[in-house]
Amino acid sequence: MSRIAVFTGGYGNVVFLKHPNGLTTVYGHLKTLNDTLGRYLHEQQYARKTFEIDLRPAPGQFTVKQGDIIAASGNTGGSGGPHLHFEVRDARDNLINPLLYNFSELGDDVPPYFERIALKTMTAESRINGEYQRVTYAPVRRSDGSYTLTQPVSASGLIGLEVLGYDKANGSPYRNGINCMEVRLDGREVFAYNMNSFPNEQTRLLNIHENYEVEQTTGQRYHRGYIADGNTLQLYSATNSAYRGRLPLLDKQPHEVTITLFDAYDHAARLTFTILPDGVPVPPPPADTLTNDPNAEPIDSSEVGLPAPGVSPPLVQPSGPPVATITTDENVLKLTVRNVSTSNPPTAQLMTGRSSVSQAVSYVQGDKAVYLIDLRKTMPDSILFGRQVVRTNFRKRILPGRPETLTTGNARLSFSPKTLFDTLHLAVRSLPEGGIEINQSTIPLNDFLSVQYQSGYSPGTVDTMRTKMYWVSGGRPSFLGGTWQNSRIDFLTRNLGRFKLLTDNTPPSVQITGATPNGITAKIRDDLSGIADFRALVNGEWVLMQYDYKRALLWSDKLDPAEPFEEGAEILIQVKDRAGNIGQAETTVHVPRPPVRKTVTRKRRRK
Repeated sequence: MSRIAVFTGGYGNVVFLKHPNGLTTVYGHLKTLNDTLGRYLHEQQYARKTFEIDLRPAPGQFTVKQGDIIAASGNTGGSGGPHLHFEVRDARDNLINPLLYNFSELGDDVPPYFERIALKTMTAESRINGEYQRVTYAPVRRSDGSYTLTQPVSASGLIGLEVLGYDKANGSPYRNGINCMEVRLDGREVFAYNMNSFPNEQTRLLNIHENYEVEQTTGQRYHRGYIADGNTLQLYSATNSAYRGRLPLLDKQPHEVTITLFDAYDHAARLTFTILPDGVPVPPPPADTLTNDPNAEPIDSSEVGLPAPGVSPPLVQPSGPPVATITTDENVLKLTVRNVSTSNPPTAQLMTGRSSVSQAVSYVQGDKAVYLIDLRKTMPDSILFGRQVVRTNFRKRILPGRPETLTTGNARLSFSPKTLFDTLHLAVRSLPEGGIEINQSTIPLNDFLSVQYQSGYSPGTVDTMRTKMYWVSGGRPSFLGGTWQNSRIDFLTRNLGRFKLLTDNTPPSVQITGATPNGITAKIRDDLSGIADFRALVNGEWVLMQYDYKRALLWSDKLDPAEPFEEGAEILIQVKDRAGNIGQAETTVHVPRPPVRKTVTRKRRRK
């Protein structure tokens, strides 16, 4: 046994078992350990007076053999339900697909399946169905088990393919990941990945293996069918290396695309469809080739009734003043202006300092004019459109792999060589309600960004112990902390987005729900900064409390389970939040009285 640990989140209770052949197996979310390991863990927790602990036993200190029971599975840590988290790692700490070991307990003759696919424009010159956009499609399963698309597809330029698909196993309702994916263009493989092994220290790179923006906004994990810029994982093959798996639809000819999903047992699901040149409509497949299987994935009704690709919409006259919005998509800035004349859309002026560059409309769709700006060529700080000025808040182009420090407004940002996956077109603005916004939260970071923020507070006017920095782009503020230097706070973040100073003056709530000789239970909560630490004392002696943050529950775990707490013993539970506030509750141990049974008197029935 090489490692025994307890974490509030993540693995929860976990053990690492090192095998003679160099492999390590990991068992997480455990409920309890066997007597020997459990006693050792308890003794160490009591010796160090801590719930969370990470132990590395000496080689040979705890040995086990096949058939020994080492633990019981559970629901501890960041588990979404009772199960065993099981890993196999090699000597270099690469994660190995456990299904490769052919466990007899696991059966799988079910192929993977497609839920959705997406096509995405990758350059300012690319189009899908006439627009610069990301479009999703719901594949339909044919009667022979293959998949097709029933929606028309036309595209041109460099196109990125993304897949939302899953695998299933016999007798299980749960969805599993895709072990292998292959993409062919006109019969030639252009991209493939294989997940038989994965480097554990590079798990953050999964954020760019998948479409991170879509995952953050919808929770759906689309696998990219191309190698994103900055992705250094050695899982891929891309024969069109210049395009890194992107589909080069550059010759105005139709192209056949085939996507194949494989599980660990080589069961496959295959989707084939044709992409016509942008501007050419494609008819749907004959209805008699489609399955009537009620379990087949539905057609995306939101896309039914769209005009045929390449058919120009009628000219639209503006019905109000122009309304402009901007969005950034990797290297492209998209300016969309509504309520303009589609017959004569105006030219936009890209302003960088005092210089100006004219930008003609890229295309017109309905009542909107769309301007696509390649940020690799120009990075405007504002865009002039008629009498309107749209601020982009761009400050500088930050390259990965090198240190960079920039002062802008009331913030100083320091990037390490590992902070970025890819080039960042840095945009910074002060928030009207206070705080700062750094790009969008949908752009992933590889490592920490260091920020020095000038708060504007005069020294001595702010409670620096309880006022800290929070990331506020999510549903609930996330505590980042920070260190104050006069009116400046220095903090680290692994997320981009919005940041704001918040003050937490409210201590955690502590409610003791049980205190008997057999055990102590309590409910604990904190409204803002989050729980940092807790302790329980019985007659002044430290007692281990197990903690399940999902249920906000503490319960005692005595060093000697057979030794009851003394009746009348004084109990003190203290909980500290990350802002330093301390909440506590006190009571005494009492012996519960047996319930009093009421005597039921039967009424005599009258004759």
